[in-house]
Amino acid sequence: MSKIQYRFKRSTALRFLSHLDQQRLFQRAFRRANINIEYSQGFNPHPKMSFALAMSVGLTSDCEYGDVIVSGELDCNDFKTRMNAVLPNGLEIISAKVCDEGKASLSSSLEKGYYGLKVKLVPEVNFENTDQIIKSYLKLPVINIQKRNKKGKMVEKDIRPFVESISICQEDDKNDQANVNMTLVYIEQQCVKPELVLESINHLNGAVFIIDPTIEYHRYKLLFKADF
Repeated sequence: MSKIQYRFKRSTALRFLSHLDQQRLFQRAFRRANINIEYSQGFNPHPKMSFALAMSVGLTSDCEYGDVIVSGELDCNDFKTRMNAVLPNGLEIISAKVCDEGKASLSSSLEKGYYGLKVKLVPEVNFENTDQIIKSYLKLPVINIQKRNKKGKMVEKDIRPFVESISICQEDDKNDQANVNMTLVYIEQQCVKPELVLESINHLNGAVFIIDPTIEYHRYKLLFKADF
């Protein structure tokens, strides 16, 4: 029995896949690749697999991570080859390695996520004003939003500790579209979604960004703790 940790990417073809559907897809891929995975004990056994993060619908990424407990020994290159042969277009295993089962979980080891967004500006807002709005936003000591908790109740939450940096540049030949880069921090396995950051900017400054399904979200890097 061994634990394989793998990195994969999700491209535009599957950007609207839900996290639950992605879990099911990987389970089917393990079966089709003839990779014997371990299951938990008890009345309702489930596969011993996990992901560092749940992927939001609409998100693409170069740096997603998962792990799975397999029966016996399995060469990592063989794992990668067999999985990529059965995964659909839009999902690809980039690398894999065997790691200690006693190692900290992926989710508990996360420190930061790096995001790139392509988002349209409202017609009344120009690019220079947006840049200044973001600079003023980052100077705020507290940024409260209304967020639904696990019990379904709306509560006030300060998201400022989760936002490390935001920068913006104009999309070439597109006066109404901007490229927004964000670095978001994970604190006790909690973070904030990039779209919530955009919504909070709109809430504090009036309409700035057009938040709709045309926004392109991309996670291009995850940073883990040094001892991970």
